[in-house]
Amino acid sequence: MKNTFLSLSILLIGLTSYGQKSKTYYSLDDALKNPGKVYILNLNHSELSVLPESISKLTNLTTLSLSNNELKTLPDFIVQLTELTRIELDHNKLTALPDNIGKLVNLEYLSLGFNKLKALPESILKLNQLQTLSLGNNQLTKLPDNIGKLKALTTLDLSNNQLAGLPDNIAPLVNLTVLNLHHNKLTALPKNIIRLRNLVTFDLEENTGLVLTAEQEKFKKKVATNSSSK
Repeated sequence: MKNTFLSLSILLIGLTSYGQKSKTYYSLDDALKNPGKVYILNLNHSELSVLPESISKLTNLTTLSLSNNELKTLPDFIVQLTELTRIELDHNKLTALPDNIGKLVNLEYLSLGFNKLKALPESILKLNQLQTLSLGNNQLTKLPDNIGKLKALTTLDLSNNQLAGLPDNIAPLVNLTVLNLHHNKLTALPKNIIRLRNLVTFDLEENTGLVLTAEQEKFKKKVATNSSSK
């Protein structure tokens, strides 16, 4: 009987803990009432032009959703939230990211579509756990030369930017399954891009000046064939 009671108690504690971690807060004021127990904060469509510094009190936050706001900058204090695994910042007015964004060492998902980013800070290359990097519909003209350091990446969306080329050091991204380069200004690709053998989606459409080598053409067709067969 005692063992049964103990097991039930452990189960209830586990369920309570899971419930806390899966609860989504939609109000910063509510979240700040018990900041240590807040793991998911959704402030989408909140008309935010500035990110309140009080968010830094949510030290256990793992998911932060800030899409569809009016944010022009992301303050440096954001990197204090080192437990973050997911940040959503689509549809804002961001022109740059914090230089120290690489301190968010647990980040796995970073979505920045529909902003005004022209470049990425070098420290982004320190995000060793990053699996999804979504940068579609920005104003990027180039990527960091050592982009290949993001070896955990499986999805890289660079569609609708101003990229004229890609770094030669893209080949180490061997875990990529999605590489979206739709609607840029590409004229050529690195020869070693054919090493990305796990690609399932390889979108090069609407790069009107792009010329591929024979090997790259063959690689592109192979990816398309493999994708259609899945």
